[in-house]
Amino acid sequence: MSSEHSGESAPTETPESAFGGDERRMPFLDHLGELRDRVRNSVLAIVIAAIGCYAFRGLLFRILARPLLSAFYKAKAQGIVGQIIFTSPVEAFLVLLKTSLVASIFVATPVIFHQLWAFISPGLYPHEKRYAFPFIIVAVLLFTGGGLFCYHFVLPAGYEFFLTAAKDATAKLTSEIGTDIQIQDAISIKPMISMDEYFGLTLMLLLVFGVVFELPLVLSVLAMLGIVSAGQLWRWNRYAILVFAIAGAILTPGDLVIGQLAMAGSLTVLYNLSIVVAWIVQRKRGDADKSSTALTET
Repeated sequence: MSSEHSGESAPTETPESAFGGDERRMPFLDHLGELRDRVRNSVLAIVIAAIGCYAFRGLLFRILARPLLSAFYKAKAQGIVGQIIFTSPVEAFLVLLKTSLVASIFVATPVIFHQLWAFISPGLYPHEKRYAFPFIIVAVLLFTGGGLFCYHFVLPAGYEFFLTAAKDATAKLTSEIGTDIQIQDAISIKPMISMDEYFGLTLMLLLVFGVVFELPLVLSVLAMLGIVSAGQLWRWNRYAILVFAIAGAILTPGDLVIGQLAMAGSLTVLYNLSIVVAWIVQRKRGDADKSSTALTET
């Protein structure tokens, strides 16, 4: 009898004992309640961070305006003079508010990912639950790294490309007009960019790149849960590249070709990195299964 009891206590090292037991104690509606609490805590953290970020709205405005101002500076050498305008009395205020809100998401990422880990951790091995701190650190670094990658490499090149296109459009129009000097002198295409349009596009791209850079971590967690394997991810590689190209075209607004290529390329690299991580996780999970089986048999 004691051996049976010892055999029943040994599977504490399996996810079924942690997850399955929680399933018996936590019905479906309780899972929804748990999800509600995690979302509520994350939203509360974002709201608190937004209040603090709004106090630095001027600094955030200058930082986010820099890619466009840099593009204006480089385009000035080609005779292109641009300016940022607003077309509504409340536009400037709403832009500052939206900027503070998006910045607060980046600030609150440690809390957000901690809440996410707390929600998914019941499905992991007890020894895998110790990865909470590395999970949060890696998640924050990936999300922030995606935003920084977009800010330093995608936005400046993209805006510079489109501002330069204004000169090309002017040249094409004047060449088609012909020798009518009066009309040629009257035509001038100037970039007058709305605050809402620029900051809306910029903030959305920062968030999109931050989210897609979480791909290795998402696939690693799925591998830890046993939902996917490294072999499956490798077999899906060619299809994943096609999906990434489509995702780059859909998630990157407008005709920002540089952003589309950057997103598709970065997703491809991150996906293949995920395969390596999933393989490592799969090996460790296999060793844990063997250990738990050996303890059960003894």
